[in-house]
Amino acid sequence: MVDDKKTIGFIVSGIMDEFTEQLCKGILSESKNDNIRLVIIPVKYIYRNMKDCPDPYEYQYETNALNITAESFDALIISADCIGCLTTEDNILKFVDNIKAKNIPIILAASNIDGYPGVIFDNKTGIIEAMDYLVKELGIKKICMLRSAENNSDVTERYYTFRERMWYYGLPVRPESVVTTHLYDNCREACEQILDDNPDMEAIFCANDAVALEFYKLMNERGLIPGRDIKVMGFDNSINGSMITPSLTTVDADAVQLGSRAFSMLRMVMEGWDVGIMTIPTHFILRDSFGLLLDKENSDEDIFDKSSLDEYFDRIFFMFDRFSDKSDLEIPILFKALMTVIIDYINDKEYNPERTMFLKGKVDEFFRTGALKYTDVNLLISYTERVKDACINKFADNKRKCQVYETFSQILEKISTSTGKNPTIYIDIKDNTLFSVKDMMEEVFSFDVPSDEQYACIVKNMTEYGVKNAYVYIYEEPLTHLQGEELTLPDKVRIKIAMNNEDIQCIPEEDQVIELIHLFDNDFVKADNFNMVLMPLYFRDKLYGSLLYDLTDTTYRNGDFLVSNYSSAARAIHMFKNSAIK
Repeated sequence: MVDDKKTIGFIVSGIMDEFTEQLCKGILSESKNDNIRLVIIPVKYIYRNMKDCPDPYEYQYETNALNITAESFDALIISADCIGCLTTEDNILKFVDNIKAKNIPIILAASNIDGYPGVIFDNKTGIIEAMDYLVKELGIKKICMLRSAENNSDVTERYYTFRERMWYYGLPVRPESVVTTHLYDNCREACEQILDDNPDMEAIFCANDAVALEFYKLMNERGLIPGRDIKVMGFDNSINGSMITPSLTTVDADAVQLGSRAFSMLRMVMEGWDVGIMTIPTHFILRDSFGLLLDKENSDEDIFDKSSLDEYFDRIFFMFDRFSDKSDLEIPILFKALMTVIIDYINDKEYNPERTMFLKGKVDEFFRTGALKYTDVNLLISYTERVKDACINKFADNKRKCQVYETFSQILEKISTSTGKNPTIYIDIKDNTLFSVKDMMEEVFSFDVPSDEQYACIVKNMTEYGVKNAYVYIYEEPLTHLQGEELTLPDKVRIKIAMNNEDIQCIPEEDQVIELIHLFDNDFVKADNFNMVLMPLYFRDKLYGSLLYDLTDTTYRNGDFLVSNYSSAARAIHMFKNSAIK
């Protein structure tokens, strides 16, 4: 099938990584009006030492990169530092250079490699803001850092910014106060080491939020409270960091914006423009792991200090200065007007229904400005909770406390409704999928004789998770692939099942064989502009083929889990066929 659509590949580490999800959303937002097919290609962590990996065969994901050819992709975005975070800089460069040799235009996302265009974060700005707050506002002097190995340009810049700021304030960086750790797993030992070796630690800067949350766990086990006993800061502004208690102070690195810029640069490259490096700013987000939110000694009184409203606005709506335009200039004015109404409402200690309705009207007026797009919603909710608690503490009368509580509960409900954010969407669905996976496997084995229709059980199961388009590709024979061995994929593969808009087609055997370079544009892929993910079907050292399917929220939450089960089904079908032949 020949058409004018461009096929764009996005090479990522794991599909279930939150950073990957945010980058994808940025790319999808920017490319929604482009005539493209977007294929997400997880390769996990290239050249990784599998010794301590929960899945010692995870290296099979690296074979996904072998599906990348000049004939199958028009351009690529590569999250190089993420896929190479557990290896060396030389190995990262080797991987990217090998892809460049295929003559496919490349843009790097959150990676800085000499000779390659891309988009990176300005890590320094947010870290400097955070360090300044620790030292100047809180008087902290003994600051430690959990850093990553120097194979990631972003986290390396974070480390050197930390050292530069410590030098700026004349604070020592002792050898024991900086410990190197992994970004995503196996950081427990490093957390224990830095806590044991620094009993006088007042604050710690963690290379990312995932490491900070692991440090939280250790503190909890030892009876320590983040924000009270040790100030804790991460980096990335992850969802988990904002939802944990106490909420995690962090640096916002807007991966959605970075993904959007990466695709806009890729578009320019495909149009023949010469591009270089673009930088995305970062911003310090103050939360409870630095003490109570926006805390000073008399926090309740500070909340009712009208002279502090500009400071509160800048902290809560931290993206306003970067992205607002002239039409949004009323937002800070209306915020201060709303807070003034609340402050007067509380200070006057006068309650009547009319005044409460007036306050709620001001809340609605403020939300209609679109201010929420400039904030971390969890931070706004946290701030509103603090205002509510401060208000309640103003009154001794229980009836008056209840009136304040009811008013602010409605305001919080409006925030949740206005943002459409429901934390329950982040609940893992594995328990709920176990029965559907069990049913799938039972259906696979319900056939009396082997049949390609058994593969239809896989895509039928996927419809339960919002997938409407899926394609099952199976090699003529399984490929044995051991870690560290070179692998060459066959030139041709069989497409067993095509599901287009939930219509499942079992492909006749005589029509199944297609060239590997046409995984995304053959006669059976009838989805129009699509956003899909390509996952390997493997069981231990055997590769059975690939599964191409719609990118959905379920994929971000449980993609690895589901594909593991689909891989088991592919293996079972193969074994069933072999036993029937014998």
